[in-house]
Amino acid sequence: MAAYAAHLTRTASGAPGVFTLAAQDALADTVKPALRRLLEYASERKDERTTWAKWALNWYDELYLALDALLQYHYLQHYAASFAESFYGLWRVPVGTKASDFADGHRLPPHLERASLILLILVPYIRDRATYFVEHWRDQYIEGNLPKGISGRARLAAVHTHTALHTVYECAKLVQMCRYVCGVTGAHAPALAALGLRLTSAPSPVDDHSWRDLWRHITSGNFREAHVSAGMVFGIVLRTVELGAFLVQFLRWWEGRADAAPATLPVPPVPTPRPELKRAANVCPLCLRPWRTPTVLPVSGYVFCYGCIERHLREHSACPVTRLPARSATLVRLYINS
Repeated sequence: MAAYAAHLTRTASGAPGVFTLAAQDALADTVKPALRRLLEYASERKDERTTWAKWALNWYDELYLALDALLQYHYLQHYAASFAESFYGLWRVPVGTKASDFADGHRLPPHLERASLILLILVPYIRDRATYFVEHWRDQYIEGNLPKGISGRARLAAVHTHTALHTVYECAKLVQMCRYVCGVTGAHAPALAALGLRLTSAPSPVDDHSWRDLWRHITSGNFREAHVSAGMVFGIVLRTVELGAFLVQFLRWWEGRADAAPATLPVPPVPTPRPELKRAANVCPLCLRPWRTPTVLPVSGYVFCYGCIERHLREHSACPVTRLPARSATLVRLYINS
């Protein structure tokens, strides 16, 4: 088992192992929802100073696209890697070449750099926007609110097509990873394989001036040689951003770990019903209309329309009445005789 785990950690050819590649992929997928959660928290405060957070939430996808473009371009230009890849000490090299062929400061060819930037920022943006519309149309289909005629059939076809494409892509990722583990290919992901790139361990950066040199000069009394370079300051800023991203990833893991063992949590107290809910029985607490596809949220016991509560949990991950943490996977469909 130890030998097998070592193989997963680093392949026989010295290429990054499955654990490292999975970790950097997870980090890349964590930053965007984590920043959105912070903005949502800031916008919930009833303060005039938080209007910027509400504005940022309305344009979050576009603002994140611009920020991510600047960040990824910097890392591709200076480290030949994405932000997440550089965090785990990796960089991109063409398939068929050796990492030893490149000295520190290696840059990708311009066409591969541009293609990498497009796959890193533009493709995920288009995918997220398409998923947003498809989820909205899926909710309409579940609630029976899809328009009649060609428009409704087109939206339903888009929902099924999106599901099929997502399944095919996930299968392609699994097949590519299996081929990578078996040593058949040097690229672990379909996107890298399409560009003819692979990930390998990056060499340690060489800097003429470092914080260790600064400390050595100060302790030895050689103050003339002790100075702080721009690269040292910029390196501190980058390390702060990277450690912040790692902290966010850890908190997301901890949150998922807590959700995986709900039996260890104490039973929450019975929530106090809201006044408007007392006056309206047998209605959804979100839309305040009779239930459509009644669904109960076990953490609080309230019954909602499936479309209302599923959409709310997807965005907030909490019961809208009690604010207790919840997930869509815990929803239970109710079959009530009319």
